Parts: sequence; C-alpha cells; structure tokens
Amino acid sequence: MEDCLVYFFTGFLDSGKTSVICSWTDGERFRDSRIVIIATEEGEEEYIKDNYPNADPVVITCDTDDMNGDFTNDIEKKYKPDIIFIEWNGSVSPSEFFEKCDVPERWALAASIVVIDASTYTEYFKNMQSLFADYFRYADTVIFNRVSKEGDNIPRLRSTVKSVNPGISVNFLDEDNTVINIEDHLPYNLDDDPCVITDENYGLFYTDALDNVKRYNGKRVTLIGKALIFREIRGRAFALSRRAYTCCSDDIGQINLLCFLNYGSNFPAGEWLKVTGQVRYYEDESQGKKMAVPCIVVDDYVVTGAPENDIIYFG
Repeated sequence: MEDCLVYFFTGFLDSGKTSVICSWTDGERFRDSRIVIIATEEGEEEYIKDNYPNADPVVITCDTDDMNGDFTNDIEKKYKPDIIFIEWNGSVSPSEFFEKCDVPERWALAASIVVIDASTYTEYFKNMQSLFADYFRYADTVIFNRVSKEGDNIPRLRSTVKSVNPGISVNFLDEDNTVINIEDHLPYNLDDDPCVITDENYGLFYTDALDNVKRYNGKRVTLIGKALIFREIRGRAFALSRRAYTCCSDDIGQINLLCFLNYGSNFPAGEWLKVTGQVRYYEDESQGKKMAVPCIVVDDYVVTGAPENDIIYFG
C-alpha cells in the first residue's frame, strides 16, 4: 500500500491555518484522494462544504492529548486515507506530536508548516519567543499571511525565522493572498559596488545568501566582524565572526563567515575588521548533506572599532 502523506500545520489561533488547509483540500493536487482532516482546535473558520466544494474530507476534532497510537491507528483502519491534514493547537509545542505521538507505519510526513498572521506576529514573538522557536525547529515551511508591504519589515520577519532554522522555506502573502518577493524588499542594494552591509542587516545578509546563491555569487560587499583564526586554515583564510541572538537570552551563538586571504604573521587576529570582497560559495557537508555556504574572497580590509552592539538581533 502506498504511503499516506501527512501535512502538519501549526500556528496561533486565527493565524489562518484552517483557510490554508481548506484551500489545499479543494485543490487539483489532491483531487480524488481520500482525505482526513484532524483538527485539534477551533477557530473562526470552519471545516464546512462551502470551503472545499470540490472535496469531501472526513473531519475529526480532538484535543492534542488524544493524539496517540491508538487514535491514529483507529483512523488508519477506518478510513485508509491517502492524505491527512493535521491542524495542531498552536498553544501546544509541536514536539508533543513529533516526539511523543505514534502513527501507523505508512504515514509519511510530507510537510510541516507554520502559518503566521503578520499583523500580530511582532507582539506575539516578543512575548513568546521560545514557542515560536519550537514552531520553526520542527517545520520545513513558514507562511506569513496578511502581510502589509508598506507596514511590515519583511526582511526582519524572515530573519527571525531563519536565525532558528536556516534551512526553512519562508513565504509571504499580502492581504489579497498574493505572493510577495523578498528580493523586492531587501534593505540594501546588491548592485552597489561594493554593497555595504550594515550591522543591523548582517544576519539578513547571511541567511539570505545561504538560500540564494545566484543572487549573491560574485557580488562585492563590505561588512564588519571580528577576525578569528582556526588552525586548519591558518595563513589561507580567517573567519569574520559575529555573535547572534536567535530566540532568547540564553540562545546566543556565532555566525562565522569564512574569508579567504593569504596573510602573514602580522595579521590582526582578534581585531574588528571592515572587510571588502567578493561573495563566493563552498560546499559544506558537516550537517550530513551538501549545502552551498557563502564566503568572502577578500580584496581589502582595515582594522576598525567594535560596533556599538556586537550582537546581531534578528527580531
């Protein structure tokens, strides 16, 4: 028997999860599939025929506490579904599902999606960063909806997600459900030569460069960081390092941007440098899969003072 594909949705109440699930259920992609929707919370939107006129899913409501092996196996036996949509209660960490819930062997996770109402996100994120960090760690896709092109800082919204999970896909929809292109909202101009990356945009530059090789490869940039020397690359390269705050005061890591330069014993290791050079990429397999990681081929550098705040904030 073929796999049953599971689409897991989470996000705060009234963020738009139900609307997205209804639109997917009614789409051409799942036409003629046996669909089960498992809803663990009730919002303003309802699972009614009017919201998916071309589909006839089975809708099951329950609490997150009900999601266990007996429950999921019972669904499997009764309905033999092809597709399952799970609308997870946003006030409960998705870890409760991914780490504790047993599912039938043929249930295969197709996608884990966080739906976020951009109009309330900034305030929610400020007060519930740990919960959002859980959302992002267990997801492969984030959908920001109800985005204001003029009122929302779209690159900063994206950075708050990417700082927790660099590999996640982040998508933006405006009030009319039209896709917004992040490239149209970058706070710097990559056509400048060099493009100056300010302290407040360092995190955005790094996370966006990880995702968009074609956009950045070959561009000349100027940016500031502390020079660190690693034994393995001594004399050939150094790391331009910045401390980065991701989701909470106890979660401060480092961004180390590799900078290729042949240098001698007088190199100012440990100093703050303003570096200008060309963005290039190298292959890294340290996370178990190949990924293109940005680096800088250095044209020039000067010793400079430390930034007023040496920590990068993404929110």
